[in-house]
Amino acid sequence: MKTTFLLTMMMFLSLDLFSQKEDFETVVRNPATEVKNQMESGQYCWCYATCSFMESELIRSGKGVFDLSEDYFIYQAYIDKAVNYTLRKGMTSFRRGGLSNDVFRIIKEKGIVPDPFYKIDYIRNNHEPEDVLEAYLNTILKEEYLTENWMKHYRALLDSYFSDRFDQFKYDGTTFTPPDFSKYLQLNVDNYVSLTSFTHHPFHSEFVLELRDNYAGAPSFNLPLNEFLQAIDTCLLKGFTLVWDGCLDGDSFSYDKGLAMIPDSDGKIPELNPSIDEKIVDQQKRQIAFERLQTTDDHLMHIVGIAKNKQGKKFYIIKDSGGKYGPFKGYLYMSENYLLMNTISVTLNKNSLPGTVKMIIN
Repeated sequence: MKTTFLLTMMMFLSLDLFSQKEDFETVVRNPATEVKNQMESGQYCWCYATCSFMESELIRSGKGVFDLSEDYFIYQAYIDKAVNYTLRKGMTSFRRGGLSNDVFRIIKEKGIVPDPFYKIDYIRNNHEPEDVLEAYLNTILKEEYLTENWMKHYRALLDSYFSDRFDQFKYDGTTFTPPDFSKYLQLNVDNYVSLTSFTHHPFHSEFVLELRDNYAGAPSFNLPLNEFLQAIDTCLLKGFTLVWDGCLDGDSFSYDKGLAMIPDSDGKIPELNPSIDEKIVDQQKRQIAFERLQTTDDHLMHIVGIAKNKQGKKFYIIKDSGGKYGPFKGYLYMSENYLLMNTISVTLNKNSLPGTVKMIIN
């Protein structure tokens, strides 16, 4: 009896999975590396999404398949955050979060490393490193002046959370330092730009997004919503990918179903499926949600393609970094409406932009 029940359940689950995959037709899907699980490092989505993006850039440019070390950027960002935090006397954020620009800045200033040459320890309480490091900084800031060797003690604490940390390593028989490896990959991080779309700053100009995790004050280029969407679609259709920074909106986002949508309902939110009606999104609704702090930068992911459902509605194919969960094995489908409402910014290659937008930015 039990065996029959299990076989029946497996059949229904298989049919459900098959039907969900059949709900979408791929318009374009650009190459990406294997899905990783950010919980191995402790929920640092910003470097996982951006490393995945950089790996796709290396594939697209014909350099091959690489597995870049996310933990290297975690380490270097904690160094940068400590300097920023002490110089501002603690009057700023000290969190795990970050943006794609932090990865680009670190590559430019300090280089890049492949896996497995930097590894942070797995810790069940993944808040521990930031809590311990921030506690140390708050302790030394109680004094009027910092000691000359405070960074030495801070690094010792930071190093204690890393099981491996090599500043010189062998790759394919050649010895590299992080700057050497960056030159080997021929990465030009000046090719990348962050785009956003909000009305509290002038369009067609840069501004610093007001986000806690934007500790380095990285600028984004502000576009009207229609141009913002055009830039995203053109990027993907040209064979490029991009980094998405945005909000995971409660019942509108389902890991189990691999869907992100905005159901058209003022009451109980219906069960998500690709065919449900969605709320219409415009520039004003998007702005109100941002200023009311309903839309925040919860998560970063990697957009690799475009798909359509059976009715022809557009969805974006997104690679997450939470392991191979859900029906699409770590990928999900985000509706255009959800993207318009909940995106804080996207980061992409300038060469992927539509001609008119590229001219405005340049």
